[in-house]
Amino acid sequence: MALELRRLNQVLITISVIFGSIALILASVGIGSPNWQNTYANTTSGDVYIIRTANFFYACRLNSLGVVLRCAERSSNNSILQYYSIQAPGSQSVLNFHLNTASGFSIIGILFIFFGTIVTLSMFCGDRAEWIYPVAPTFTFVACLFMLAGLAEGSRVLLYNGYAAYLYETAHVLTIFSFLISSIVGGCLFRPPPKSQ
Repeated sequence: MALELRRLNQVLITISVIFGSIALILASVGIGSPNWQNTYANTTSGDVYIIRTANFFYACRLNSLGVVLRCAERSSNNSILQYYSIQAPGSQSVLNFHLNTASGFSIIGILFIFFGTIVTLSMFCGDRAEWIYPVAPTFTFVACLFMLAGLAEGSRVLLYNGYAAYLYETAHVLTIFSFLISSIVGGCLFRPPPKSQ
């Protein structure tokens, strides 16, 4: 019975690490891709094409063939309304603040996915260090919170209608599953120290 339970825990740890690794890849690709918000235009023949793309860091203008005409970073030019197609109320400094906060939360979330996945992987040899069992779910939980905070803060400025936002949102869901599985395994394996009298 103990051997079967140990094997089940190892399978669950492996699944949690796989979910965390995929989430890390998707979130990293998603945060760096420009297509969080796409602005579309129609041609006279009825075709639809993208004229602007934007993410938390920069925005690009494209022509009707999809060729990038110009990209601009927010840090080099705080006049973001000429690049971002924003319908949100507020001054440019407030919009920049929201995008800065969203990008910071998102990057911290990605770092916590990485650390949570590494600590979950180290649960294989957790019999040498009992502190690993509660720390792994804690890191993935904090990753979930920061990712959600980044998405919420960025949604005050951007409309998430591009594939990069979908990649990041999928990474958030996979992080939640990784958190759930590592919490179950950590709870099964953790033995609190005996109380001294």
